[in-house]
Amino acid sequence: MKKVLLFVTSFFLFFQAFSQDFRYNGELTVQAGLGMPGTHDNEARFLAGSISFANTFKAYFDDSMVNVEAILIADDIGSQSSNGISAFVSDDGHFSLKLKEAYYDYNGGFWALRAGRQISAWGKADGIQITDILCPQDESNIIASTYKESRQGIDALRLSFIGEKVQADAYWIPFFTPSTMPLAKNNPLRRINFPDNFDNFVLKTPSRYDDFELPEKKFANSEYAARLGMYFSSFDLSFYGFYGWDDMPFISYTQGASGISVSGSYERMTMFGVDSAIPVGDFVFRLESAFFPKRKMQTSAEYQVARQIGGEDSESFEDHNQILALAGLDWSLSDGWTINMQYIADGVFGKSENLDRKSYNHQLSLSLEKNLLNETLTLSGLAFLDLRDFSSNTELSAEYSLSDSIKLSIVGNIFLEGPDGKDGLYGAYHDLTCLTLRGKISF
Repeated sequence: MKKVLLFVTSFFLFFQAFSQDFRYNGELTVQAGLGMPGTHDNEARFLAGSISFANTFKAYFDDSMVNVEAILIADDIGSQSSNGISAFVSDDGHFSLKLKEAYYDYNGGFWALRAGRQISAWGKADGIQITDILCPQDESNIIASTYKESRQGIDALRLSFIGEKVQADAYWIPFFTPSTMPLAKNNPLRRINFPDNFDNFVLKTPSRYDDFELPEKKFANSEYAARLGMYFSSFDLSFYGFYGWDDMPFISYTQGASGISVSGSYERMTMFGVDSAIPVGDFVFRLESAFFPKRKMQTSAEYQVARQIGGEDSESFEDHNQILALAGLDWSLSDGWTINMQYIADGVFGKSENLDRKSYNHQLSLSLEKNLLNETLTLSGLAFLDLRDFSSNTELSAEYSLSDSIKLSIVGNIFLEGPDGKDGLYGAYHDLTCLTLRGKISF
């Protein structure tokens, strides 16, 4: 802890003394989330309770800039998952230090260079991944957490060529960064992703990322990505390419005398994508698609254990071609309403009876936002409806600004099963239905 504080203090003093312009922004957020009646075996459990302190430093030097963003979290629930990087003070899930970004930028006019930990948002989708697979996600928290907040930084070198109506970006990512999983024993998501037992067998779950087989840190395991964006008066168009590692591990279930052991490994993947946005009056039409050739797809635990019982080798994944696609519409009304609608399709090719998913999933999303009381009160709602099993995920929120720097909000997260009791895409999270109170101070 002393070393971390010494580094932050030294950084602050150095750049404040030698930069032409130094800026600091801070944000303190306190939140508590309580399970709704009818869930958690009718027990009103706290599902979220944390204090986070976000710090952003920016230092400017002629054509260069240094940006650092770090978040310190104290979690009363103990839901912070440790991966050996974000752990801070202890590995029990109560404290974490997350370095979101820390990069150096140079702008040479028609070209630019960014080196260090950085976040790049790809695609036109709202709240869901289609082509936006460059940066890993924080999968350890889906309660009152936005899709934007869940992005994690990658350690990369980005070279950009910038024209009047075009920009080309090339990425070299020497070090792989996995998505954060809910491994902390008190994380409410852990018992959903890794239950205590499976078919009357004890399930022994990893507690750290070290228990998974991460790619070796060598040049051959680097990741590469490219983006070409073109911007015209009537539409914009972008192309994407990625060759790297899937951010989530493929889980292996191994049956033994004392139960089933859970392990996992990360596998290579390739993605080609395209998106476009077309403004027409008060509307913006959005299109996006991604193709994953021979992507590794997770097999089910039942299939793996059945193969072992039959004396065969277990297979934690199969190769399948996958297509993700989205069609969206944004509508801005003159009275302050903003409406967003999306149709999302996700299909895999070939026989999929062994997979831990359906061969074809599709869903609708609807987002509404309205500003009231001279824009001091913002009401918003976001809902996803699974069109296969009709499970749903809804988030309703109200945020009131006491001042420019103080905001209070209340957020309700509702997860429902399908009408026939099917989990679908969201029904498994039924016990995470909760109400969250949040206060935020910016300075």
